[in-house]
Formats: sequence, C-alpha cells, structure tokens
Amino acid sequence: MKRKLRDSFIYKIYYKMKNWRQNVSKIKYILLIYFIVVIISSLFLWSPWTQNTTFEMNGSIEKIDRISYIGALFTTSSAFSDTGLVVVDTFKHWNMFGQAIIAILILLGGIGIFTIKIFIINWILRKKSISLSEINLVNTERGGIKINETAKLVITSVKFLLFCILLFGLLLSFYFYYVPPQTTEGIKEYINNNYISPYNNWSLSFRYGFFHVISAINNAGFDIIGGNSLMPYYLNYGIQIIFILLLVIGGLGFPTLYDISNFIIHKITRKKTKYHFSLFTKMSLICYIGVLIFIFLFSFIFEITSTNQESFWNLVYIPKDDRLLNTFDLNNPVLKPYVDLGQMYGSTGSKLFALLFSSFSTRSAGFTTIDMWNLSPGTIATFTMAMFIGAAPSSTGGGIRTTTFAIIIMSLVNRMLGRKEVVAFKRTINKNTVKMAFQVTLISISLLMIISLISVSSFDIHGGSINSYYSVDKYIGMRNYGIEHIMFEVSSAFGTTGLSTGLTKELNTASIIVILLLMFIGQFGVSSTLLVWGRKKNYFNRYSYIEDDLVIG
Repeated sequence: MKRKLRDSFIYKIYYKMKNWRQNVSKIKYILLIYFIVVIISSLFLWSPWTQNTTFEMNGSIEKIDRISYIGALFTTSSAFSDTGLVVVDTFKHWNMFGQAIIAILILLGGIGIFTIKIFIINWILRKKSISLSEINLVNTERGGIKINETAKLVITSVKFLLFCILLFGLLLSFYFYYVPPQTTEGIKEYINNNYISPYNNWSLSFRYGFFHVISAINNAGFDIIGGNSLMPYYLNYGIQIIFILLLVIGGLGFPTLYDISNFIIHKITRKKTKYHFSLFTKMSLICYIGVLIFIFLFSFIFEITSTNQESFWNLVYIPKDDRLLNTFDLNNPVLKPYVDLGQMYGSTGSKLFALLFSSFSTRSAGFTTIDMWNLSPGTIATFTMAMFIGAAPSSTGGGIRTTTFAIIIMSLVNRMLGRKEVVAFKRTINKNTVKMAFQVTLISISLLMIISLISVSSFDIHGGSINSYYSVDKYIGMRNYGIEHIMFEVSSAFGTTGLSTGLTKELNTASIIVILLLMFIGQFGVSSTLLVWGRKKNYFNRYSYIEDDLVIG
C-alpha cells in the first residue's frame, strides 16, 4: 500500500514541491505565496459575485459595467500592497463581499501573511515552539527583525495593531453615526453629492468605521465613502485627527512599535534604570518627523506664493460666476471679500490643516481631503519626493524607506566632515548597509524613470486617453496633465501611497501592468527584490583585473 502511494502521481508532485521548498530561497518562496494570493483574490474580484451591476445613489440608478481582469488584478495588487490606487470607484463598483475581500487583502498585505501565521500559532493556538524556518520567513517578510526577538516582537505588535483596529473602529463608527459630513460650499458643489453619508445609519457607520480603520492603519488609502476620498469631511477635523493617528501607527514599523510599547511598560513599572531606544527607532522617528516638517513647510511656501488662480490656495469654485475667474485681481480691496467667501478650500486655517493632513498622507497613506490636481507644480514635486522616500522599514508602507534616506544624508554629511565611517548616535553604520542604501536609491530612481517613460504612452498625443498639456488647445476648460503628474502617480505606486491626481483610471494596459509590478517592488523593498535575482555563487572573485581610474563629476 505504501509503495503504491509513493508511486502515485500526487505523491510525486508533493515530493517535488517539498524538495523545491527546502532548496528555494525564502524571498522567492514568499513572492510565490504572494503571487498565488493575488491571483486567487483577483479571480474573486473579477467574478460577478463581488461586483455591482447597478448602483443607486441620490434617487438615481446607475448601470455598472463589469471590470476587466486586468482591472481586477490591479485592484487586488493595490489592496495587497497597501497602495490605494484604483481604476474604479471602490464604494460604487464593489458590493459588500468585494469590499470585504479588499479589506482582508489590505490586512494580509499590511501585517504580513507569515507574520499572521506566527501570531496564530504562538498566541492563539498557544504553541510555544516555532521552527527556525518560520522565524526566518517572518524576518525576510518584515525586513530584518532580530531572530531572538521575532516571536515576542510579532505577538506584541500584532496584538497592538488588532487592539487599535477594535478601538478606533468603534470610535470611527460612532463618529460616522453621530457627526454629519462638513465641507465648504465650493467642495460641496465640486463633489456633487458623489458620496454616501453614514450619518444616522448604524449599519453603514460600523461598515465604514472598521473598513477605514483597516485601510488607514495599514496605510492603504482605500475608502468606500465616495469618489473623492475624505473630501466630504474636509471640515471635520476630529475624523482627520483620528486618521492621522492611524497613519502614524501604521507607518512607524513593527520594531518601533515594539520599542515604544516596551518604553511604556518600563515607565508604568517605574524601573529605575534608564530606557534605551534602539538605533532603528531613533532613526525612524527622527527621519519620519524631519521629512514630514520638510514636506509641510515647502508645500505651504509653494502654495501661498502661487499666483495661479486655479491652484489650491487661490481656487474660487462658483460655477455660475466662472466668467469672473479671468478678471479677478486677488489684491483688489473691492473684490477681496467676494474672493474669500468663494474660496473652494475655505479659510487660511482650513487650507493649512489640509496641507498638514496631505503631508501625513504622503508618508504612505493615500487619504486626501483635497483634489491633488489643484496643487501647484512645486507641491506636486515635493509630494513626489516624499512618496519616493516612503515609510519606515518593517512597516505597512513602501518607498526606499526612511532609514535608507537617513543613511544617504548622514553619509554625505559625514563625508563633508571628513569622516570615513557613517556615524549616528555614537554608532558606526555597517559599510555594506551604506553601500546597499545607495544601490537601493539608484535602482529606485532608475525604475521610476523607466516606468514614467512607459506611462507617458497613455497621453493622447501617443494614442492614449489622457488629456495632455501638449494638446491643451483641444481641451480648453478640461483637466490636462503633464509629465509631473505621471511621475506623481508612479511615485505614489512605488511608495504604496495611493494619492492620485485622477489619471490612474485613464492609464493604458501597458502602464497599468508596469505600475502593478512597481507596487509590489515598493511593498517588498528594492533590497529584497534584488536578492531574488542575485546569484548564489560569485564567479568573479576567482581573479581580479589591474586597477585603473576615471574622472568623475
């Protein structure tokens, strides 16, 4: 009987798979599992079970066309990589089952499949012994956690995240139920009731509350409110503060959360010894705050100095008086009160808070209370750089990571000071780490440039459907885009941010596919992706050539 079983076709396949599993690298194995999850989930989202055929809103019924498989695959990849870029409106196109699948994908991608597996085995099933192979998988998935602390760190961090999801989920649910959306008259006319308010509706409030907490804490950027993210809640500062807290928690990373939780326990127990934060925590926090301040200050400067009447700071949105837009003198004392009352984004304080929220969102979140297309070119460039940097390693965000950026800056500073080593907080950074930081940044810039060039094919002048500046005479009064908007979109995908100026839905198939791949590279990390294609054996160390030199800049 045993011999027959061994000779069976199923056993041979199982044996080959087991043998392959033992020999394949952990990174390739994780990528394979991710690939399988995305393919299966995309088939579910492509199926008619998850999609609406019609959608009723404000008394009118709209027919919904079925999404293509490429569109379903893009949505699945965006959810699993915690990006937030979409080709269809999430609130309108997907039914409750489809939205539930998206929420599960966000959770799996944000926390990590193997991380959740360790949590279930060790904490829920109370199995104390975990194989070294499982620990190494989590270390690879989450990015270099210390082996001796893996189980404890994972359990503490996941418990904290689940507690936050429950707490903030209930908090948001009550907020959605008791507080109506508040926005300016200009935004109200702009979004034209293209959203569904959960006000005084318990069913919608709980659904909105927990979906958006899962999306926010995992820095995903998906929303089911409407087609304009959080714009209906532009003046609801309470809900925006809740979102900011969730974005920060998700963007700091597991090691930092673990370190902070240990610090809190240290203070509660009133231990006499001084608590020492890890180098990772210090670097992550300082870089996170530093980049945030840089983004906010520069975006504020660019917006307040903009003279474009259609930019975020100056935009007047009163459709019936559009004829006045070209005759306004913003400094005219007679017209000034009218301009102030007609400001689409409200008072100076409202605009400042909107820029602050957007600055937090660029850290890898994707939620927005404004139309990104209204931002000045300088702010678009600032946000593009911020999304390229991304969040902390071992977090739910993407990009080159804050620590990579910090190492590059410190390397340049130490070089100018005449130091051979990179020093931070009385610690010398490993030379291989410094070298890898520069390699990651260079490869990331190259990827962004190549994918931006491919995405330019979506412009109308190349046969695409995106209205470009270069044919603006054909689209007077319509929204037009330039290369800076393409780079913004590509950087958003790489940083798994999800912020968009509105052109994702107009991208051609080639652009969608390369951006889809970029979202995974951004989530998994360039350094990890490089290792997948690296040779196990180096054949170039057997000999070396005569050294020569070149003149450089």
